[in-house]
Amino acid sequence: MNEHPLSDNLSDLSYEDLEQRISKLTSRWYTAKRMNLDPSVLYQLDLLLQGLEAEKMRRANTQSETGGEVLNTDWKEDDKKS
Repeated sequence: MNEHPLSDNLSDLSYEDLEQRISKLTSRWYTAKRMNLDPSVLYQLDLLLQGLEAEKMRRANTQSETGGEVLNTDWKEDDKKS
């Protein structure tokens, strides 16, 4: 799935921040729906929500594959020595 162009780098968010963004964006989606806003607005909000949910699922899959630990994929050669 492609990232939404207005989305931040979601991998930098903590799990709590990710959950909070999903909650806020879901609330905004329902508000926009109640206000009968243009369907393109709902579509853009939906795309942002899909990206957040995909990141949440990616993290869950990573944790289940590693036995609950998240792998540090940003290690450098110097980190291996310590």
